Amino acid sequence: MASETIKHGVNLEEYGAFVENMTENPEDAMLRLGASGVAEGRAMHTLAKLDAYSFGGEEIRRETREYTFPLGAHKEVEADAGFVDPTDRPEPVEVALAGLTGCINATVGIVAMENDIDLDGLETTVGLDLDPRVLFGVRGVERSDETYDDFTIDIEVSGPGLTDEDAETLREGARRSPVFNLLSGSHEMTPEVHLKDARPA
Repeated sequence: MASETIKHGVNLEEYGAFVENMTENPEDAMLRLGASGVAEGRAMHTLAKLDAYSFGGEEIRRETREYTFPLGAHKEVEADAGFVDPTDRPEPVEVALAGLTGCINATVGIVAMENDIDLDGLETTVGLDLDPRVLFGVRGVERSDETYDDFTIDIEVSGPGLTDEDAETLREGARRSPVFNLLSGSHEMTPEVHLKDARPA
């Protein structure tokens, strides 16, 4: 009997209780997320790290949740820019796009579960054109809104008896993705620079 309540690895009864509690006690579901990045002494190379986060006001920190990501640039770009011994690393925008695909898949999966849409397969592909001239100082920051163009998001789903109505439900539901809203929305944020071990000039 219990197996009938499990779908795509989720206990639907527990999921329903989770959503109900979130509705009645939203503070129990609030998340505080963050990341850090340490420059590695080579231009454009950073070791990024994820570890602690807060859930419902409680900080959660454990060694098994320490993830590191070596970030950098494309080998061909480094070669053209005069880098010594150019290397190939995941580029930060690509990592953000990868995060977008994961978040959209998670969101579409939730929407499908809520609407009894049976999915056998789900794949999200995203892409964009990136103009690096602001990054390299050829253009001023006031033109940063021209950095990206031709942003595409394609979601391919498969399953028994899927209809155009199902596709529209999933398409609209994808807009609930937190990363989609992180990238598409306008947010108040300002870089702050803090001097560490400052020495007299």
